[in-house]
Amino acid sequence: MIVATAGHIDHGKTALVKALTGIDADRLPEEKARGITLDLGFAYPPEGGLLKTPMGFVDVPGHERLVRTMVAGATGVTCALLAVAADDGVMPQTREHVAILDLLGLTRGLVAITKADRADPARITTVIADIGALLAGTGLAAAPILPCSALTGTGIADLARHLEALGQANRSDAASRGFRLAVDRRFTVPGAGLVVTGAVHAGRVRVGDRLLVSPGGREARVRGIRVRDGEAEAALAGERCALNLTSPRLTRDSVGRGHWILAPDLHGPTMRLDVALRVLPGEARPVRHRMPVQVHHGAATVTGRVLLDTDRALPPGAVAPAIIALDAGLGALSGDRFILRDISASRTLGGGRIIDIDGPRRGAWAPGRRAILEALDTSDDRHALDGLLAAAEAGIDLAHFARLRNVPDQAMEALRVDLGAVVVEGRRAFAGARVAALSARVLAELDQAHDAEPDNPGLQIEEIATLLPEADRPVLPGALDRLLQDEEIVRSGRLFHRPGHVARLRPADAALYAAIRAALEAAGRDPPRLALLAEQLGRDPEDLRPLLDKVGRIGWLRRISKSYYVPPAILADLAGVARAVAAEHPDGLLTVGRFRETAGIGRNLTMPLLEYFDAQGFTTRLAEGRRLRAEWCAVEAAAEVVP
Repeated sequence: MIVATAGHIDHGKTALVKALTGIDADRLPEEKARGITLDLGFAYPPEGGLLKTPMGFVDVPGHERLVRTMVAGATGVTCALLAVAADDGVMPQTREHVAILDLLGLTRGLVAITKADRADPARITTVIADIGALLAGTGLAAAPILPCSALTGTGIADLARHLEALGQANRSDAASRGFRLAVDRRFTVPGAGLVVTGAVHAGRVRVGDRLLVSPGGREARVRGIRVRDGEAEAALAGERCALNLTSPRLTRDSVGRGHWILAPDLHGPTMRLDVALRVLPGEARPVRHRMPVQVHHGAATVTGRVLLDTDRALPPGAVAPAIIALDAGLGALSGDRFILRDISASRTLGGGRIIDIDGPRRGAWAPGRRAILEALDTSDDRHALDGLLAAAEAGIDLAHFARLRNVPDQAMEALRVDLGAVVVEGRRAFAGARVAALSARVLAELDQAHDAEPDNPGLQIEEIATLLPEADRPVLPGALDRLLQDEEIVRSGRLFHRPGHVARLRPADAALYAAIRAALEAAGRDPPRLALLAEQLGRDPEDLRPLLDKVGRIGWLRRISKSYYVPPAILADLAGVARAVAAEHPDGLLTVGRFRETAGIGRNLTMPLLEYFDAQGFTTRLAEGRRLRAEWCAVEAAAEVVP
């Protein structure tokens, strides 16, 4: 468990940590000289001390000018220790720190009334009442309030017992997720190299792991880990740790406070946040559209602008969706907390939760987009995915969802199966009920097509799509896959049809096709052009073309070009000639002249035929000839049946 102190300057936070741990968290000479905390200090209870449960303390500055440092220390902690001096009571920075802790979502904590030896019981009672009023309505409203004195030791043991109880109750699933550490310090150690420290927000890190520094994206290998001032093989979410990092491209200047050390799959800095923004009730002015702000996230601070919907302003105390357009990338994920301060960093405006990253610039306030954000605005991954499947017409990118919410692969697949989501073309997922409904619609359309056109062998996916509402077209591949698996439909080439459906020509068409087939088979490898074929049959060429295209669709002929139709068996024979010609060439090339000569076909057919081979992927054209790419049987199996 990580405990962050909070409170007004000179209210005894550092002395309180020392009383609990025996360690002075003020490490800088200037801090010693001035008696105030200027930067983050850290302390870990020794074995055999007051605190038995493993925990670490982050001692943050209380000065108003150092709120940025306070936020960096308070982010990622699991417990707050608010210090309020008995003689001063609630002060301005007490109020600001409480507001920040609430915006960061902290619900576990204690309040220590420090310097209790300087106040009488009546004063203590008054301070307790003031603190209760301050915490009312915040996540720390139920926090115990305990008088104590670091000087005399009064109440310190009681405070330690309450911290022990909070530590025992500190349970989270964060350790099962991808690793994320928010860097708050960076330094070099002689003989070891670069070291960074910070709070582990999620996951587990082990010696030897390969991670990324975000937002820069540089790779880093973990050479060593220290947890609670001792060497360790691993560190978990809810702990502070120091990582000794190494990499050929990693320098001291490429990582520092505000960066993230994280699992490679989680890297993807964003410059646009969809958030649930809460303006502090005590703010004097509203937050307005395009207002410049400072955004505190993790240990990072970046500038940006708040973008609002039609209201154009959020009054004090309001909570509403907003977009923050950032001036630099942040390694943010859904569920992260952030703090908003004015651009001069003189006051805290508000803060809230990050809901989504990299949202669309167009349609950001459209009803469909709002439905997606409403679905994402929950800590429950299953509930979020279920809502998204219902709200997103274009489907869900499961890889994006997994990164956005830091869901491990195995857990992501379990969620998908549990919700019955159907993945289309390996990329996007749709609700199972939606796919089932569309599958029924596809079956009805195929049945109707078979009844209306018994000589039509089936429909291509593009033809089926034109019969459906545009919003359902992205789901169609998933519906077809399901129907194929369930053997409700059959695929022949690019055509889909019901099992048992066989295209049958009308008697007049059947008789004409028999004459066409006889003429083509008699011609062998060199079939006549359409005009000559029509002349042989005493027909107009344009009267023949619809029937030729129809039987081509069935698969009885292959249309090589607008002028040539070839039976599949003869086309396979010509492909065999092409392979033999290429095999005879020293470089394995198929040349035009040699192919024409060997096949015994005319000039007019040769080029359309070779171009057809190119289009089907049987050959590829080079400057000096053509090279065979595949076996003809494989090409035929996947060949496009031209209507």
